[in-house]
Amino acid sequence: MLKWGSRRAETPPVAPPATPGSTDAIVTTKVFSRFLAAVGHQPAPVLLDLGPVVGSNVSFFSERLGCKLHVEDLYSDIEDHARRGERAALAQFFATRLTESPDSIDGILCWDLFDFLERPAGLVLAAKLAAMLRKGGALYGSFGTTALELTHYTKAIVAAEDSLRLRTSPATPVARTVLLTRDIIKMFDGLIVAESVLLKSSTRETLFRRP
Repeated sequence: MLKWGSRRAETPPVAPPATPGSTDAIVTTKVFSRFLAAVGHQPAPVLLDLGPVVGSNVSFFSERLGCKLHVEDLYSDIEDHARRGERAALAQFFATRLTESPDSIDGILCWDLFDFLERPAGLVLAAKLAAMLRKGGALYGSFGTTALELTHYTKAIVAAEDSLRLRTSPATPVARTVLLTRDIIKMFDGLIVAESVLLKSSTRETLFRRP
């Protein structure tokens, strides 16, 4: 786990240019800016990022929000279990994986993590995340709507408030867990859907809030 202290700057940096020959793609996000606005209302907010460490993201959030950022790379945990053929053990693993206290986090970034989780593991993790959020807190996630085999992970690099640079890395193949909107809402019991947008990429961006 990475914990990063807060600092401020006048102009937030953007992600570095893609390396020539890389497969990075810039995509427009409709909901991410709403997440930033929601979290930005809190003084010295605390964020939890469930993706891998991205240096430019750490700088962006620290400088844009003056926040403390906790990074927990759950993607690497999923891949470790997948390589050992132990995906079914993820539900039990997530029950104790995160140590942040209830009502201690202002914003959570799930990215597309739940696409890689079987329903039992997703339910356990979602319940823990919902409990971690403070009143008024926000959770951002994207959920694929088409059933297909996932063969890579996607690292989201913040390019601007309304765009993300996506960079892929190999993953042990797994069938995407496709969740209907009502299933997503039930999974994050205790939170309300503040924004939900279906993108042309067949991905549903969702912003949850804790009332």
